[in-house]
Amino acid sequence: MPTEEQLRAALHTVPDPELVESIVDLGLVKSIRIAEGRVDVVLIPTSATCPMGELLIEDSTAALRAVCPPGCEVRVEFDWDTEWHPGRMSPELQLRFGW
Repeated sequence: MPTEEQLRAALHTVPDPELVESIVDLGLVKSIRIAEGRVDVVLIPTSATCPMGELLIEDSTAALRAVCPPGCEVRVEFDWDTEWHPGRMSPELQLRFGW
């Protein structure tokens, strides 16, 4: 099984479709859980309506599968109850976006 660091690196290659920045740098990755033969990732949407949510889940799942061994189950879902805020972004993005 890949490590959390390897999974996070894979997710770092996934851009938010609207902001065109890494979902990791944007702070959209809430949690990564590695269990026997399974990887569960929870994302936080940037808005309650998140029009590109399905694409984000598909792209994240594909990136994770690329580093997971055959037969590993990958599940990516949104936590619609956690509100995203600019403070979740990396310091570099906060500076660039003026937050």
